[in-house]
Amino acid sequence: MAAASLLVRFALAFWIGGTLLVALAAPVVFGKIGSRDLAGAVFGEILRRFEILKQLLSLVLVIGVFVELEQGLRLQGRSAAGAIAIFLAIATNVYLAMVLRPRMEYFRHKVGSFDAAAPEDPWKARFDRLHVDQAEVLSCRHYGGGVAPAIEQGSADREDGLHGR
Repeated sequence: MAAASLLVRFALAFWIGGTLLVALAAPVVFGKIGSRDLAGAVFGEILRRFEILKQLLSLVLVIGVFVELEQGLRLQGRSAAGAIAIFLAIATNVYLAMVLRPRMEYFRHKVGSFDAAAPEDPWKARFDRLHVDQAEVLSCRHYGGGVAPAIEQGSADREDGLHGR
């Protein structure tokens, strides 16, 4: 198996594993820390750091796919589906980092304190709607990204004649 293919698989595995870890950590952080403000600050920092890692992994994925293309991989069948899943994962990450999360931060700032905010606070309601949107985008990306490692097996099958050069 080519080094580029291994690099792509490693980046996808790290991305998916990190996403699962973050998804598992969120209820624990918010369940164990009594203050929603403090829990949000702690978990927000975890997400911020993971976003930096995902940006680096995005770069690794793009470079890895381009190297595979230069080595003769054709985007057809399973390898095309893998490339599409990688594109969707990167696109949703960019959308989260550059659109949803800045808006959420703005609404969070407008709320002030979630511990003291009234349930009918319009800024809190806007934040909560975006929070649901974020969870939906993350789950869609997770499913698309989760398919990519299985599909990427097709790049290992090139020697078996499943993919042309």
